[in-house]
Amino acid sequence: MTDDDVPFTASFDLGTVRDRTVEVSLEPGRAERVEIAHWLGIEAIEALTAKIRLSRVSADEYAYDGRFEADVVQACVITLEPVPSHISGEVHRKFKVLPRPSTRRRKAAVEPAPAIPAVIDLSVAEDDGPELLDHPVTDLAAPLLEELTLSLDPYPKAPGAAFEVPLSLSRPPKTRLRCWKS
Repeated sequence: MTDDDVPFTASFDLGTVRDRTVEVSLEPGRAERVEIAHWLGIEAIEALTAKIRLSRVSADEYAYDGRFEADVVQACVITLEPVPSHISGEVHRKFKVLPRPSTRRRKAAVEPAPAIPAVIDLSVAEDDGPELLDHPVTDLAAPLLEELTLSLDPYPKAPGAAFEVPLSLSRPPKTRLRCWKS
């Protein structure tokens, strides 16, 4: 999937975040909600609102903290009837803007390649490290859409809907065993 495929974006320059926390509200319009619903493979998004707070953690690191509310409609996995639900969630991310490479030419120093450990211990790996950005302009809607996707019910079920195994599948087939003598 490319960035062009994403149905809703909200570009923001993190360089404008200084000493104060910046609050941004996101609320896609009706046409954008239709596109997001299609992109997610659900029936509809009746409402989607988010409040995002951006703050500077250090000279090149930023915190993204948000809260969202959504009213969605999914198809029942049994009857295909519409199943409305209300979803709310929180989004937390960290961003680090990488320094720009120098345009001045320097004599390249020959450095040995870093050693790669034979065994990587994933239990000590930091999974909450910042997302690295090449430039300070980022899409504020992307983390919101990620969390919305993860918050959807993977198996929405209409009230009272129950799956019944067809009678022909509930009985084991009759089989005969044949033995051959050699």
